[in-house]
Amino acid sequence: MKDESIGVGSPWERPPIRGWLIVYLVVLAGLAAHGLELTVASLIIAADPSLAGLTSFVSAPALIFYVISNTLLILYTVLLFVLIIRRKRSAIAHSIIFNALSVAFLLGWHVLHMKSTLGVAIDAAPNILLIAYILASERVRQTLRR
Repeated sequence: MKDESIGVGSPWERPPIRGWLIVYLVVLAGLAAHGLELTVASLIIAADPSLAGLTSFVSAPALIFYVISNTLLILYTVLLFVLIIRRKRSAIAHSIIFNALSVAFLLGWHVLHMKSTLGVAIDAAPNILLIAYILASERVRQTLRR
């Protein structure tokens, strides 16, 4: 007997989040955790550069840009999780914006001498792959359709 109180769009009628979309969420969580760790470490090292074997650290404006941009990416990741869990179609566009913004921030950190060219290339690779996945995946379009 079907429960009539379950309306259209209920969690029971939504396609499951599975396959590469789960991998995408795991990678997003990993990137957010990594960003949080680096942000905390940058603040600690800025307070005492000798902890990292340095005599000085980056300028205050560069550090502020780094902390604010990483914090924005972490908060944006939380928004993406909410949108994906709710199966919102807007999660597709937000995922593309998030990953493009991540690459833009990496380039900004490079310009401010906080990231090497090789570091930017390595760190940008997951974001570029995630953009390609979101754009090409039929499962993403089927799962995120509300």
